[in-house]
Amino acid sequence: MPKYIFTEDEWMQFQDESHGHTLLAIDGSDYRSIKMGGMLDRLPGSETYDRLLGVNVFKPGGVYEAHAHQTPMFYYVIAGEGIMRVGDEERVVGRGAWIYTPPGLKHYTENTGDEDMAYLFFGGNPTDPDAGFHEPIKDK
Repeated sequence: MPKYIFTEDEWMQFQDESHGHTLLAIDGSDYRSIKMGGMLDRLPGSETYDRLLGVNVFKPGGVYEAHAHQTPMFYYVIAGEGIMRVGDEERVVGRGAWIYTPPGLKHYTENTGDEDMAYLFFGGNPTDPDAGFHEPIKDK
């Protein structure tokens, strides 16, 4: 796969995460990611940068359970449709929707459509390196 320029077929490649995995939240709780993946590799240089950026892809029925971040996050839906909830606000979103999640406010994503749902994301890495930001933990 190219490193800097991506076609839709390339960024829609799906990491095999259909079985789901459990992640550690910033408040010490855990949450699950089911039928969800993203770009196969991190973008060059992004692993040491203080910002997160990339693409998340959800298969039909894919869910990202409610969780929060230490820093603001921004999402822009580029394919498919689903439900996104930020705090108490829940809406059906599709291509062109823009979503903002403030620090510490839980948010949730679910692909309710028949096709893959994908969004670009941009946000900050946690200010506390021990915060457990999207850190995989063993399934219970």
